[in-house]
Amino acid sequence: MNTHLHGIHPMLYTLYGPGGALDRDAHVRQVEACIAAGVHGIALLGIVGEYNKLDVREKLQIVEWTVEAARGRLPVGVTVSEPSEPGQIAFARAAAALRPDWLILQPPALRNVPEREFVRLFGAVAQAVDLPIAIQNNPVNLDVVLSAGALSTLNRNHPNICLLKGEGPILYVRRLIEETQGAFRIFNGRGGLELPASVSAGCVGLIPAPELADQLARCWELLSRDDAPSCRAGEMLHQRLLPMLTFVMASPEHMLCYGRRLYAQRAGLGEVQVRHPCVEPEAFGSAWLAHLSAGLPAWGERA
Repeated sequence: MNTHLHGIHPMLYTLYGPGGALDRDAHVRQVEACIAAGVHGIALLGIVGEYNKLDVREKLQIVEWTVEAARGRLPVGVTVSEPSEPGQIAFARAAAALRPDWLILQPPALRNVPEREFVRLFGAVAQAVDLPIAIQNNPVNLDVVLSAGALSTLNRNHPNICLLKGEGPILYVRRLIEETQGAFRIFNGRGGLELPASVSAGCVGLIPAPELADQLARCWELLSRDDAPSCRAGEMLHQRLLPMLTFVMASPEHMLCYGRRLYAQRAGLGEVQVRHPCVEPEAFGSAWLAHLSAGLPAWGERA
């Protein structure tokens, strides 16, 4: 169910109009920009998609627009982040009816709840839909992280739970790959900060924010080749991107402020509108980002 999923799958930003409503035209242009940049897939409704500022109707609208715009040209993954079991099942079914290619289940932010409760919750969602499913394990930004044992139990009981969005420092991700013993195809994230190490560790792809997705896709293709000159070229390209990645990845709020503006500028998406509350750009931050990104090629062009 999952062998076609690999490479760079940017997690799209949510784009708004001047009044704060979802902007369909801007969203469709975002999809087209990603496809033109050579990415391998698209993901939706993650942290940089501001799932916490959207109601269910808006989330499903974004899924519908994306699937329609993609037209099967690349796979679409949808994050399920509802805070209850009935909510996750209902949203997963409604999203699946719009025909994305896979779902990403985000643990509800419920501390001090036994792990078996999340195993039961995710198992119930997996039984409700006929799609490949990933579990999001993000020890940096989420309150709940499942153990390798719990993940293996989920895969054993529900074979469509066969992917992991295992975002975290590379040593954590590498241990996750080893401890789950090949049961999952694992994507890393963290904005692409550790892309070369992720390839070496055995990740099948990354789910970064979109602002440098064109360059990260090129990195991935170079690093995935089985020859030393290509791998070295991929590492050198990644080194040139690292200062920008490090600046933008300071926090999710920082990424939404500066990363989204960098993406809109590079991909020709127009002026960024926001939905409050949010972090507003500072003059120094904007100037420093402009300095860091000054040498970037045009969107989709090779460095």
